[in-house]
Amino acid sequence: MTRPIVAGTDGSEESLAAVGWAATEAARRRVPLSIVHVVEPHHGFPAHAQPPRHDRAGRLRHDLPHHARSALARASRRAVEAAPGVDLRAAAVFGRADQVLTDLTARAPLLAIGTRGASGFPGLPIGPVALRLACGARCPVVFAPVGTGPVVGEIVVGIDDCDEAAAALGFGFGEADVRGARLTALHVWAQPQAGRLDAYHDWVLSVGPLNQGAAALLAGQVAPWREKYPDVVVTESTVHGHPGRALALASGAADLVVVRGCRNGLASDPGLGQLGYAMLRHAQCPVALIPGEAAA
Repeated sequence: MTRPIVAGTDGSEESLAAVGWAATEAARRRVPLSIVHVVEPHHGFPAHAQPPRHDRAGRLRHDLPHHARSALARASRRAVEAAPGVDLRAAAVFGRADQVLTDLTARAPLLAIGTRGASGFPGLPIGPVALRLACGARCPVVFAPVGTGPVVGEIVVGIDDCDEAAAALGFGFGEADVRGARLTALHVWAQPQAGRLDAYHDWVLSVGPLNQGAAALLAGQVAPWREKYPDVVVTESTVHGHPGRALALASGAADLVVVRGCRNGLASDPGLGQLGYAMLRHAQCPVALIPGEAAA
């Protein structure tokens, strides 16, 4: 059975942007879309309650809390607007949003979510649910910002460690192939100052003389994917500078930026890392975080 792409929604504009992106992706891949809204305990269901559900678009359960029915209805409309005819189903599930969505990534091929939702703290650029998924997901997770630009036919795969590039390259080449898009494999290396991630104006980007060793290493990583996807037009680029700064700039002319997430997709990993965190904060297009074992 074909596994559906999953989109998490809480009714916020950020989550609706993710639903729209996921609907378009599901239609492109010709797979179903499953929209999930999580009803948390403080939203009207006691801890011992059975998980409430909503199985198909257009079949809203009247025993769901009003906010759940409203969030699912808005998300379903956004999905149909983005991809008319998409095979759509939706569900309201009882639990904690970070746990429910992280558990779903063990079975889903792809999950889409906003970088922050309605329950996020004002001023925080990344919500707690998004951060948990960024570090704990077992499948690729796409974070779709509100108000992205027009389609330009460009996928960028950001690489800060060529030894662990296979997962991100595999996902990026697959996306470029199904979209008929170009792909840029961008390897960025730098020695940033510790603790200066927020000093955006201090980040240095300089193309400078070509580093032959880095270029050869990148070419070796890209080669098997070129062979697997011969129709994808590929550019290999090695850049000296801060990886987050370089990829944030590249995202302004891309439809999707793909980077490696936490190693092995484990929440116990030391952290998301500067590159992933910078992309969730500063990218101008959707960002796909790929766990280390997703290189199929």
